[in-house]
Amino acid sequence: MKTKYCFLMLLSLILLVGCCKFDQFGNTYYHNKQALEQMLQSEYENYLEQVPGYPGGLVMKVIADGKEYFVTAGMEGKDVTEQTRFRAASCTKTFTATAILLLHQQGKLRISDFITDTIPGTDQTYLPDIPGCSIPHKSQITILDLLRHRAGIFDLGNDNVPDTVCVDVPYKGINYVSYVLATEPDHTFHFDELVGVLAHTRLSYFAPGSGYHYSNTGYAILGWIIERVTGMSYKEFLEEKVLKPMGMDNSYMPVLGTDRIMTSPSVNGYLFFKGDSLELKEDNVSAQVAEGNIVTTPDDLARFIQKLLSGKGVLNYYTVNSLMMNCLPNDNTTAGGYGCGLEYANNLGYGHNGVHQGYLTFMVYDPLTDFTIVVYTNAWNLNDGMASVSYQLTNMLLNICYRSKELVTRH
Repeated sequence: MKTKYCFLMLLSLILLVGCCKFDQFGNTYYHNKQALEQMLQSEYENYLEQVPGYPGGLVMKVIADGKEYFVTAGMEGKDVTEQTRFRAASCTKTFTATAILLLHQQGKLRISDFITDTIPGTDQTYLPDIPGCSIPHKSQITILDLLRHRAGIFDLGNDNVPDTVCVDVPYKGINYVSYVLATEPDHTFHFDELVGVLAHTRLSYFAPGSGYHYSNTGYAILGWIIERVTGMSYKEFLEEKVLKPMGMDNSYMPVLGTDRIMTSPSVNGYLFFKGDSLELKEDNVSAQVAEGNIVTTPDDLARFIQKLLSGKGVLNYYTVNSLMMNCLPNDNTTAGGYGCGLEYANNLGYGHNGVHQGYLTFMVYDPLTDFTIVVYTNAWNLNDGMASVSYQLTNMLLNICYRSKELVTRH
C-alpha cells in the first residue's frame, strides 16, 4: 500500500511539473505573440496618422527561444501569409556573399585574390582580360574588397553618371539603368554590359581599400565571378547550391528582363505621393542580379539568416564567424559596420536591409540571443522624395526590429 501511495505521489508530481512547463511555455508564447501584434499595430497606426492614405502594410516574422511568430498590420484583405512572396532587394547581397564564401570554403577561389588573378586550377582570370573589363584600378581590387564595398566600384544602380565623365555617352547626367529601360523596358542586363560601362567611362570612387562606398555594381562583378568559377549561371548556382540546401523552396532569383511578375502567391508594392498611390504589379530586375533580385518569403528569409549565421547552413562556423561577420566600420560616426554581405547594427545583430521600389526590408540575426527577425513594408512614401523613404527604413522598420527584440528576449 505504501509503495502504491508513493508511486501515485510521484506520478502526480511528474504531471504537475509537466503541466507547469506546458503552461509556462504556452503563456510565454501567447504573451509574446500578443505583445508583438500590439506593437506592430501601434507602429502601423502611428505611421498612418502621419501619412493618411498610406497604401502599404507591415509584415513580420520573428524566431526567438525556439518559438516562431508571424504578425501583420494593415494587410487586411490581401491574404498575406509567411509564405507570401515579396521582393527583398539588397538582402540578395548576403546570398551572393554566401555563394562566394562557399566557393572559398571549397577551395575554388580565394577571397584574398585580385580579380586579375587566375581562378585556381585554371588559366582563366576572375574577370576576362579584355578591354571591356578594363575598369579603373582593376589590378588592385580583391574579391574581399568587393564583398566589403571597399573596391571603389562606381554604383550604376544608385548613382547618375556624372556630367563630367570624360567620354561622350548619351547617358551623361542620368542613371544608366533608367536610360536603357526608358526605351527598352524588357531589356535583359548582363554582368559584362555593366562592367563595360565602367570600363568605357572610367568611373570610380577611390583606390581599392582606401574607403567605403556601397556599390550594387560591385556585387554584379561578384555575380560574374561566381559564373566564371563554377561554369553555371548565377541563378543556377544560387538556387541549387544555396537556396535549395537552405530549405528555401519558395524563393527564386529572376534574371531575365521579361521575368517581370512574381510567382503567386505574392504581395505587390506601391508608390505613394500626396494622396495618390500606384500599384506595382511587375518589374524588370535584370539589372539587379546578384545585388537585389531575390524573390522570397518572410519564412524562407528568416530561416536562411538564422541557419546561416549560426553555422548550420551551407557555410561552416569558422567561415561565418571569422570572415562573413568580420565587420569593419563604415565611417567614424557610426557604431555599425559592414562585413561580407552583412551589415552590423549596434545592439541588434547582423543582417541586411533591402530597398526596391515599393518594398523596404530588414532581416537580422543576433547570435548572442538567437533572435531572428524579418520585417517589410510594401509601399514607398514619396511625399518628401527619398527622404521620407529613408525615414521608413531607418526609423519605422529599424525601430520595429529593436522593439521586437526587446519584447521577446527580456524574459
